[in-house]
Amino acid sequence: MKTRTLILTIGVCAALLLVAAPDLAKKQPPPTDPPPTPVEGYYFWRLGHMEGPHDSSKTLGISRDGKTAVGSTLVVDFQRAWRCDIDWAIATDDGVPPLYNELQVQEDIGIIAPSQPSAAYASSDMTTTPTGYDLPNLVLDWGGSMPVGTITGGTVSYGIEWMLPVLDSVDEGDFMMIPDYGGGISDMAVKDVSADGQILVGTGNVKTGERAFRADMAVVDADLVPIPVQLVIQDAVTLQTLRSSAAEAVSADGMIIAGYGSTVNGNRAYVTTVLDATTDPITLESTILPMIGGGKYAEAYAMTPDGLIIAGRSDSPKGPQACIWFVDDVTGEWVVKGLGGLSKKNLDSVATGVIYRPGSVVGELMVVGWSKSILYAEEALVWTGNPVLEDDEIGYMYDLEYILTKTGVAEASSMGSEWILNQATGVSLGADGETRIVGWGTNPEGGIEAWLVTGYPYDELVFVKE
Repeated sequence: MKTRTLILTIGVCAALLLVAAPDLAKKQPPPTDPPPTPVEGYYFWRLGHMEGPHDSSKTLGISRDGKTAVGSTLVVDFQRAWRCDIDWAIATDDGVPPLYNELQVQEDIGIIAPSQPSAAYASSDMTTTPTGYDLPNLVLDWGGSMPVGTITGGTVSYGIEWMLPVLDSVDEGDFMMIPDYGGGISDMAVKDVSADGQILVGTGNVKTGERAFRADMAVVDADLVPIPVQLVIQDAVTLQTLRSSAAEAVSADGMIIAGYGSTVNGNRAYVTTVLDATTDPITLESTILPMIGGGKYAEAYAMTPDGLIIAGRSDSPKGPQACIWFVDDVTGEWVVKGLGGLSKKNLDSVATGVIYRPGSVVGELMVVGWSKSILYAEEALVWTGNPVLEDDEIGYMYDLEYILTKTGVAEASSMGSEWILNQATGVSLGADGETRIVGWGTNPEGGIEAWLVTGYPYDELVFVKE
């Protein structure tokens, strides 16, 4: 396979950069660091687009430490992946939202195949120290995090992890592509990655349909390519086996995976724990998660870093709704809790991110996603509460635009009243306790644009605007 000549291990990549270092030093001026302390506070930031005549960018995910946002931008007629070092991006501005630095906030990581579609869905934490910053010359040598996603070469799609910064002088060898299983449709995508960037999960195709996979970057074949291990999801109690499967989320340590798979009657959400990754097939302990009573399908899309709370959606008699799954303290079994939606009459909502916020007076869980409302087909939502089945009269569910407006953040951030925040796609709680939310929406100019909310309130919301 010709594309395999471009695939290198992390060690080889690092070696290439070390060899090239003298030449790089000659070609590039010394890096200019951003201010050591990024602006802090509760703000809405617009993330703009990559360089060029683009009018559509979407943030599709955020790292667990809240340092890296990833997504895609529409370039002519295809999507192209990007990465954003959030602290750096904010620090390059004057500290007053809205941030709108165009290329300066989005690193184009689709450069390895500039005329082919690509998208980044998730990212590792900042596992290494960024090697430098170069704002004046727009080299954007950020590094430190490893985004994952998908990229197309011709008619073949590969799962991909970008391991090192994308530099003009090192445009190859900074990524690892995962080929298909063979015999099916070449359509691979990595949807999530462990905190250290070593374990990837995603979905590919076999002749009978989609099949989830787990890949360990340390386990490679003769061509030094990571081996995607297919996952067969069989419930440990009922022995029901899903006909197909998709992996959407992985725990921070890479040992718990969640997603969904098909049955004769519709999709079912699942969670599975890796008991032994050295066996063939890999040894798993799986649970097909329950649906809301009267529902016909369920899908899982996110989990807390420890993998103990799963978020997604479940169908119900009132329509599909955002939900969470957790193990009941009394029965020791997985249960489902519906979160409702922004439209009380006809539910249509989904949860795409969930975090712990220990000690919060509005509940120790925070969920983000989107929902149909009385005004729009999709509006970003925020729910807070506790993992209990009964209503404990704590927490809230609002659309994010309403929250920003009523708390005064929209005005303080020059957000204005014409933004429509369509989807919240990810949420993180950094080591410093700051909550960050990412997503995309319709900007005042009528285009689709990525956005970021920093410093989201940990406890009760204070509405200061009528």
